[in-house]
Amino acid sequence: MDDFSNYDRDVFLIKTKMIDRGAMMSRYSRTANLDLRDLYSKEFKNNSERAEDFYKRVFLDYGDESVAELTTAQLGIQNVSNILSKLIEEPRIGLSYLEKSSRYVRYDKKGKDGYLFLKSYDAGIEKNGEEYDNYCNELFKFYSKSYDELMDYFKEKYPIDDFFFEIDGESYKYSDIKDIDDKSVEKSYKTSLRSSVLDEIRSILPASTLTNIGISGNGRSFISLIERLTGYGTQESIKFADLIYNELKNEMPELIDEAVSDHGKAQIEYKIKKDFIANSYKTNYKNIDDVKLLNYMDEKKALDLSVKMFLYPYYNDYDDVKIDKEEEMNILDKLIEIRKNRRNKIGRAFESINYVFEVNTNYGAFREMQRHRFLSIIRKPLGVYYGYDIPEELARIDNLRDEYIKLMEEAKMVYMNIKDRYNYKMAQYCVPYGYRYPVIFNANLNELTYFIELRSGQSVHPDLRRVAIKMYNEIKNVHPDLSKLIKFVDTEDYKLGRLPSELRKEKKMNSLKRGK
Repeated sequence: MDDFSNYDRDVFLIKTKMIDRGAMMSRYSRTANLDLRDLYSKEFKNNSERAEDFYKRVFLDYGDESVAELTTAQLGIQNVSNILSKLIEEPRIGLSYLEKSSRYVRYDKKGKDGYLFLKSYDAGIEKNGEEYDNYCNELFKFYSKSYDELMDYFKEKYPIDDFFFEIDGESYKYSDIKDIDDKSVEKSYKTSLRSSVLDEIRSILPASTLTNIGISGNGRSFISLIERLTGYGTQESIKFADLIYNELKNEMPELIDEAVSDHGKAQIEYKIKKDFIANSYKTNYKNIDDVKLLNYMDEKKALDLSVKMFLYPYYNDYDDVKIDKEEEMNILDKLIEIRKNRRNKIGRAFESINYVFEVNTNYGAFREMQRHRFLSIIRKPLGVYYGYDIPEELARIDNLRDEYIKLMEEAKMVYMNIKDRYNYKMAQYCVPYGYRYPVIFNANLNELTYFIELRSGQSVHPDLRRVAIKMYNEIKNVHPDLSKLIKFVDTEDYKLGRLPSELRKEKKMNSLKRGK
């Protein structure tokens, strides 16, 4: 295999060993050589230890941490709990994630050890093992039972002929289109039914539910990840910190050792001490609003600041930007007018306008919310102190509602027993997704516009749609003019919300097949 994709153009792929790539790219800042490909031939090609020596000298000896960002890896992490997966996905920079979905995958299939949750011996809670394992098994049994009953319920409540399907720009009922596009319509309907049922029963799953994560990222962020997992201090987190370190040690020799160096140990100790300071303060738990806007700017100041920042590139300096309120509103109206869809971002000028929200939704919805990197989230351990949500459709079936409530109430006892014997971190594993989980976060208007418009969409999980719409209403209450930038918020009520997107997907798949 060639070391580079080409040798005669100014843009080229570097295809050498990964350890060589990072070290070699860092030489851009330390060499007068005009061509990196020539430098590679002279310094690296016939010197297998050159890159490792470089990292040891520059990164470890001199502390130039930025060079660790030039070496990357793709890592698969399997069979971790949803407590650990949220800890892994905490960083907003340096790592990209893809995780197994609870909206599209059934979780009632069994592995060699039974249902797919972190067993007591892997969690390190053997003294409460029988109670914990039995409870998690009961949740999964109920999850499986609910899936079958709700599928029958949804089919009866939302028959296929109640829907209109858009085909080639025309709207048809199912009974009228059997000769036009029958298979695509029927398949998209069945997939939407399935997704709606999985959305409904997600609340039953415990936080111990096992998941898989694909991670792509740079060495510096992986070092931080190992330190974070080690510092968290649970049996599971320490185990996976060690597994990640040992896998990356072969891919990033010398560099990844920073995670277990004296400097790395000092970082871990700092994180532990910081957690201890906050954990020394306690509170009495009480009800919390679903969505509360905690802090925001005066709209006049916010509008003046953002419009001036928008115009800044075309003026001598910031103080030179002088426009009156009427002209500011005129500019705002023009920006609103030219936005044609949610992919038209309102821009960095509006990142100067910040909001602090407290959101109290269930843990299942939080898992999706955490994926938005620009929401600077501060969260607490998962607990049973804020009550739980009862899925709307499940609540209409008496026997399912009663059993659901019974299991949710039982979670309190199991949680407290584990917490009293171990600690709050270990007790988290037994808490179902349906329990409410308040967090606070800071975000700017540019990101909130993206979040609200995306997460209020028809195909989004209903729990997160409610959060997005309530956030929009909070912003609208305090910033009636600026909130007009959020043009594509969707407040409609839908049945089988995923149906249109599933039909579009099926039609695209069919087009691809015909293209072959």
